[in-house]
Amino acid sequence: MKTWIILISLLFSLPAFAQFQLMGNGSYTLQNGNNVPLQYGFSYIRQDGEFHFTAGKQSLTVSSLPQKYSLALILQNEDEVWVHDFINAPISGFDYDISGFKLTLTQDPSLKDGRGNFILHYDGGRYRFDRGPGQINFVFNDEGIARLEIKGMFKLPNIKVQEEVK
Repeated sequence: MKTWIILISLLFSLPAFAQFQLMGNGSYTLQNGNNVPLQYGFSYIRQDGEFHFTAGKQSLTVSSLPQKYSLALILQNEDEVWVHDFINAPISGFDYDISGFKLTLTQDPSLKDGRGNFILHYDGGRYRFDRGPGQINFVFNDEGIARLEIKGMFKLPNIKVQEEVK
């Protein structure tokens, strides 16, 4: 009986460690119009007594869960966006889903003011960047991604179509 009590107390006294593996899927469009499948996920796992954080194909040993991971979007020549974490080439857009978060980058030819005409769509909002890098910050908690923060981009007003009054 004492053995069972000791085993049960040891089981419940061991520290709980956050671990997760999140697979992100989507596609990006190259400047030539070719659509390429995308797999880019995040993981935080304990392996061989050490914690490893992985973003895409990059992995490193860490002492604790990173607070966030920033995905940079760089506008170049007004008509190219570089997302080096996805590919080392300019793209014209992407669709990306991870852990219930959906991001879409498109071009809007009607935007003539300022540099570039790229719009990031996220959570019903539209974000535009025309100078400097834009960032998508993945903020983590013990279960995975807690939220996304869009930085370096201007939030555009939502366009509402007014119904014609009869």
